[in-house]
Amino acid sequence: MTHVCPGTNTVNRTEYHLRRRNLASPLADVRGPAVRTRAVATAIRIGLTRGEATATIEERIRDAETAGRPLTL
Repeated sequence: MTHVCPGTNTVNRTEYHLRRRNLASPLADVRGPAVRTRAVATAIRIGLTRGEATATIEERIRDAETAGRPLTL
C-alpha cells in the first residue's frame, strides 16, 4: 500500500477514523500528532545531550509515545 492513494472524501474519513481507533497509531494519541512528534523529538534531544546509549534513548521514545495513548479498560 502506498502512502498516498486516490479516493473520495468518504473513504479518506473512514480510513482516518479506523486509524484513530488503533491504539498503535500516532493518530490515537490524545495530545494530537504534532504534540506527539514534539514529545518524541524532545526525548531524543535529551538522550543525545546526556550522551545516553541508544537503548536508553529508544526507551525514552517509547515512554513519550506511551504517555499520549488513550486510557482503556
